[in-house]
Amino acid sequence: MARTQRPLPLRDDEGVSRMYELGLWDERTLADIVDEHARTDPDKLAVIDARSRVSYGELGELSLRLATVLHGLGVEPGDPVAVQLPGCTLLPALHLACVRIGALFMPLSTAWRGAELRPLLAAVGAPVLVVPGAGGIDDDFDFLGLAGSIRDEQPTLRAVIPARSGNADAIEALAAAVTTRQAVDEVAGLRASAEAPVLVMSSSGTTGTPKAAVWGGNDLKALLLHNVVPRLRLTADDVAAGLAPAGTGSTGYIFPVLTPLLLGATAAILERWSPQAALDLIVAEGATYATAIPTQMVMLLPLGLEAADLSRFTRFNNAGAPLPPSTARELEERMGCRVQSIYGSTDGGVPVMTSVDDEEQVRRTTVGSVCAGVEVKLVGADGAVLLSGEAGEVCWRAGKSYGYLNQPAYDAAAFDAERWFHSGDVGRFDDDGNLRIVGRIKDMILRGGTNIFPAEIEHLVSQHPGVADVAVVGIPDDRLGERACAVVVPVAGAPPDLAGLCAFLRDREVAVVKLPEELVLVDALPTNAGGKIDKARVRETAVEELQARSA
Repeated sequence: MARTQRPLPLRDDEGVSRMYELGLWDERTLADIVDEHARTDPDKLAVIDARSRVSYGELGELSLRLATVLHGLGVEPGDPVAVQLPGCTLLPALHLACVRIGALFMPLSTAWRGAELRPLLAAVGAPVLVVPGAGGIDDDFDFLGLAGSIRDEQPTLRAVIPARSGNADAIEALAAAVTTRQAVDEVAGLRASAEAPVLVMSSSGTTGTPKAAVWGGNDLKALLLHNVVPRLRLTADDVAAGLAPAGTGSTGYIFPVLTPLLLGATAAILERWSPQAALDLIVAEGATYATAIPTQMVMLLPLGLEAADLSRFTRFNNAGAPLPPSTARELEERMGCRVQSIYGSTDGGVPVMTSVDDEEQVRRTTVGSVCAGVEVKLVGADGAVLLSGEAGEVCWRAGKSYGYLNQPAYDAAAFDAERWFHSGDVGRFDDDGNLRIVGRIKDMILRGGTNIFPAEIEHLVSQHPGVADVAVVGIPDDRLGERACAVVVPVAGAPPDLAGLCAFLRDREVAVVKLPEELVLVDALPTNAGGKIDKARVRETAVEELQARSA
């Protein structure tokens, strides 16, 4: 059986040498760093979830045993290990286990169903999938059942392992059966280089197949230790609260979980989001900073923030979507903290971020200045580099070392021949070198930090028997930023309703977050001079219709 292909590097030898010369890369793997903390202070609390509290010594031991389990299942260097779990201590333990044997840790959203999982797992060829067993998550969905049906269809997926069930076949029980000596002997010699791929962050894709963006170990260290740490002023004494979904690998994982573990600090992970649960976690664990997506931050505002004990809370880190300046101001005033923003992409890395030391206006209205080790340019529609003060597409390189796993079409669409990542966002630098995002080129809906690609939903909606034509557009939403609206040309005499349309999509295993939240019926979709659907005019029509309904 063919092994998973290695992702193609985006850096040449000169670029690699530059990162070492700048001191942003070194020879330590992520596991090496956590192991050093375990040797220095084994009893220090490393990571917390709703069910367990794990010290650095315990985390190192557990990850070593899990590495042995994965290796015994036939996982080889370069293989992706798919993990669909809620926020829990197993996530970093499995990540470190993968690092120890040269595998790629690929966390997956627990909101995803077959429509997302089937094409992604087929594309990347993951040999192992870890999912919640019975009682492993506060959700009545049958994760094991879906995973088993996918395994029956895809020969590359050889093993489905339950987690958090307490049963003898759970991955924790398999790890507990491994002796320390056996673990040390089996993983010896499997250590990959610090530059090797170690993490696959997945996000929705334009073709319906989620994108599998690959990150190297040194990429993560450069971003987290040499950019996030100084700009958030983090130390080993910090306690991080991870409020965004940790199972996606991005905002909810690398900033509030992996960063503190690389520092020797403590990470507290929220398993299931609610505004009150998030505030309770911050208070209960004495969190000194938290990470969330802006939608979650907006949802905290109605709570009694002033009555909560936030005496240790000083910083609020966010990424994944634009943060309204009014929200940043209110949180800073009511929570006694400083908001810090990170701008970037799961696919291309992080080019800029703000600092807690920036002035209020910079923290609240920009996404900050260029990160160490990253080149950024703004280009016009003709590809020419623009001067300072002009708005253009934000492009950067050296944010990460690899493209996508087994997805060359996505590589070709996102990166040019000179390894520049093209974001599709339009930005402008001010005189002080801080970037402001002013728009988006890409036809993408950003709903509360989740990317929704209209083409994916349009393809499925068009299969509904009552739909003659469809365009899905984003409409403004004060809380989420945008919501998806389906603008439909109905089949004569059989117009669909919103509930029926959503039921149709659920039957096709579409994640709930991607379902249209509004439906507008029209006689025809407007087109441009080239005969293509004019999305701008479709959006205007949808907004006008919904405003008329409200009135």
